Amino acid sequence: MVYIRNRIFEGYHSAVIPTDRPSSYSWGMTKRPASVAAYHRTASSQLPPPQRNISPTITTTTTTTTVDPSPAPSLSTTPQIVSSGTANTSTAMAEKELQDVLKQLHQSLQAHKYQQSTSLLSRAKVALLHLNALIPSSNVPRKHLLLARETLEIGAIVSIRLKDQVSFTRYFQQLQPFYAIPELQKDGGNSSKITGLYLLLLLSDGDYAGFHTLLETLEVAAAQTGKGLEEDAFIQYPIRLERALMEGSYDRVWGETKSERVPSEEFGLFSEVLIGTIRKEIASCSEKAYPSIPVSDAKSLLFLDSEGSVVKFAQECGWVVKDGRIYFPAQDDEYSSKDILVTSDQVIENTLGYARELETIV
Repeated sequence: MVYIRNRIFEGYHSAVIPTDRPSSYSWGMTKRPASVAAYHRTASSQLPPPQRNISPTITTTTTTTTVDPSPAPSLSTTPQIVSSGTANTSTAMAEKELQDVLKQLHQSLQAHKYQQSTSLLSRAKVALLHLNALIPSSNVPRKHLLLARETLEIGAIVSIRLKDQVSFTRYFQQLQPFYAIPELQKDGGNSSKITGLYLLLLLSDGDYAGFHTLLETLEVAAAQTGKGLEEDAFIQYPIRLERALMEGSYDRVWGETKSERVPSEEFGLFSEVLIGTIRKEIASCSEKAYPSIPVSDAKSLLFLDSEGSVVKFAQECGWVVKDGRIYFPAQDDEYSSKDILVTSDQVIENTLGYARELETIV
């Protein structure tokens, strides 16, 4: 049995030994291991070291890189703090600039420096653009809306002083969204004054439809608030003028514009425009009604202060002033070539025909 066991070990060992060993290598020259375990330790020490599998480490590294994509906190928070601080500083600077410009605007109005006020209004509008308050919205602070309304109202007053009707109309339209905000109506303002001036402008332009449309809107708004327009002097002044114009009582219109019942100086400026419109209408009717009139009569008829003003106005209209009289140009009468009697007979015949038809219908 011992012999068989030794032969088995010799055969196994010969299978493990490489074939490229020298032929002189023999078992007699090799120290045999004391046991099977010792032999396996000897054989394993002669094998090359095993290669390490690095795939788990690569997978772990890749997973760690893709799962945590958030940047460092310092990179995201620092720009937000800087931008917020910059915005607050810009808003504060624009607000201070606007307040300073408004003070200068009030001073220029008192000093009657209207051209300077125009340049100041441009600066104020730029400040309002920085505050995003030129057009009212829910995101705009209330104090900025009040500053914007005050700026536009000053612009409207300056336009009246400069007799710029187009600019005044533009300011009036820009003020309407501010006047429609209920929260701002409790803080004063010149809503009635600006609206009354716009009504007077419509009268001076002969826009009676626009006048009554705006007046009906004001009446509806006053009914909702429980206040009547009768207590508003700025609104009642153009209403009285409109009634006198509808009645053809130009003397009342003249008296209203020259009396102490004018609400403010700005209304007096627009009243001059209204009187100019009335004067042109009277002149047009006089040309068709009279061949000539004395200069003294034209003075009172046209609401002029002196005969020199009458002569100047007559020259502007193309009238001839001679020997203290104003001669109007000959009017082209479309019926001059027709017989007046024939025309009268035709009118009478038509009237009788209408009467017979009415009797037949009844």
